Amino acid sequence: MRQKLGKFLKKIVQNDVGSFTLEYALLAPVFLMLTFGSMEIGRILMVYAALEGAVTESTRISITGNIPDGYATVDAYIEDYVKDSLNTVGVDAGVTISMKVYDSFSDIGEQEPFTDENGDLACNNGEFYTDVNSNATWDADMGANGAGGEENIMVMEISVDLPYMMHGFIDAFSDSETIELSTSTAVRNEPYGGVAWEPSSTVLACP
Repeated sequence: MRQKLGKFLKKIVQNDVGSFTLEYALLAPVFLMLTFGSMEIGRILMVYAALEGAVTESTRISITGNIPDGYATVDAYIEDYVKDSLNTVGVDAGVTISMKVYDSFSDIGEQEPFTDENGDLACNNGEFYTDVNSNATWDADMGANGAGGEENIMVMEISVDLPYMMHGFIDAFSDSETIELSTSTAVRNEPYGGVAWEPSSTVLACP
């Protein structure tokens, strides 16, 4: 059996057509992998560029407070602008937009202050806290939802759960069918004469 197989392979190698067929069979998967991989990477970079552009323009909108007629709030205009920008590169789903407003840069990501009477680092058992963002619940991040107003600090994050274009090809290298792209920025709004958001000083009790 081995002798027959050896003779068969020898004939293929000695035959020009057989050699070409064998070389093509070996190189074709590599060529396809490079081609599809380049297409997938190019698409990801294109979407990320659109994502960065949307964030840049959105922060400009927030800073100036300028919105076109037909929009009641800066938040609504920014959300529509971001979705329209990503839609131009074929992304119409899986988009998450987060806007939080703070009174100062030092407040970003900080928890609402509370009296930790039992020392367990959690707001509970009737301990009192300052409801900075006015949502009637204690939060590990005191930021309020929205773009805020003049001279407020706005932190914006946009993420896209982007499905791979080459599902079958990517499955050989990844367990996930999507890749998450995200970007964020923090800016101070200009004193454009609008109504500024102010942190609440209301004190409530944790459950």
